[in-house]
Amino acid sequence: MSQGAWRQVLTLLGGAGLAQAIALAASPLLTRLYAPEHFGVFALFASLVTLIATVATGRYELAVILPASDAEAWQVVKLALLIALPVTALTLLAVALGGNALVEHVGDARLAVWAWLLPVAVLLTALINTLTVWANRRQAYGALAVNRVAQSGVTAAASVGLGAAGWASPGLMLGSVIGQAGAAWLLVSRRPRGQGEAAQTTLAELAQRYRDFPRINLPHALLDAAQASVVLALLGAAYGGAVLGWYAFALRIARTPLAMIGSSVGQVFQQRAARLAESGGDLAELSRHTTQRLLLIAAPFGVAVVWAPELFAWVFGDNWSDAGLYARVLAPWMILSLLTSPMSQLPLIVGRQGGAFAFGVVYQLAMVLPLALGWALAWPVLHTLTLQSAAASAVLLAYGVWLQRLARSGR
Repeated sequence: MSQGAWRQVLTLLGGAGLAQAIALAASPLLTRLYAPEHFGVFALFASLVTLIATVATGRYELAVILPASDAEAWQVVKLALLIALPVTALTLLAVALGGNALVEHVGDARLAVWAWLLPVAVLLTALINTLTVWANRRQAYGALAVNRVAQSGVTAAASVGLGAAGWASPGLMLGSVIGQAGAAWLLVSRRPRGQGEAAQTTLAELAQRYRDFPRINLPHALLDAAQASVVLALLGAAYGGAVLGWYAFALRIARTPLAMIGSSVGQVFQQRAARLAESGGDLAELSRHTTQRLLLIAAPFGVAVVWAPELFAWVFGDNWSDAGLYARVLAPWMILSLLTSPMSQLPLIVGRQGGAFAFGVVYQLAMVLPLALGWALAWPVLHTLTLQSAAASAVLLAYGVWLQRLARSGR
């Protein structure tokens, strides 16, 4: 990446870092207001939102970066959001018909009314995802950084306030939705205008042009989202709500910062790679340089996670040391996720979504099968998570090699 590109990355990383600092600062309060089981239920809710929101836009939001003109790109934004409306309506209908069954499965009758948050969260997620890609296309990285900080701050304040008010069961979910609403409002109010001349291409023509996104990328993304839900469901069924909560909290504290870094780098990488592919530029150099910088970022995390159990107990309370153990076991997988995630858009750009889908299927199996095996054989949870981390890391390592080869060949 050029120096200009890394300035853009640093802008996003500054926002991501401040957003994560806010979340981390609130976490010692949250762990004293909410039990591990509450974090487990929230993780299930969030995974379900992600699963439905993945379908909601047909993945057309990812195509916003590709058109040559902003006018056509804005048409793709409209296409993605128009698809999201009936999906949200169907989610609302599903909650009306089956919300009580979902609550009974989770096991907390106090959550019945909060099942209605699901369609709201789905629509907000679809809106945020789509307008984020639009802002990325327009290189509005300052606005994206501010948006992340605002969402994190509002979510943290709402979650702490609701927990302190005694709303422990729905507090994390409601706090998250309030934060999403704030982020969506900022993106809508700050979105760059002036798309220029009206697009000559119809929504139907754009849907046909970018049909590979719902046809190939959507199943891949759906597998990813479903895998997260299945992993959480298996953990909860096999080891109970407390273990599920510790696992979810380990990901919240250890993986989320890495994911935010990967997302920040990935947004700039996607924009640069799309332009290089269009002009016949050097994708291999971009990919190599990006990976080298990410290795420098990952190194301190790899050292710090060795003391994760002690750090978790000291910062969040003795009840959370097991979450630190889980974070240490899962660290290799988290680091490799950071190294590969920014370049995961490369197959979309060069038209190799089929290969990415094949890797995605193998990766989902690597994440789910160790948990099923551990449940069936009644393994201790640390044994199960160690196998999961090793299997997923092996797949991600192979995926990273394939992505680098893809960058070199350009196809």
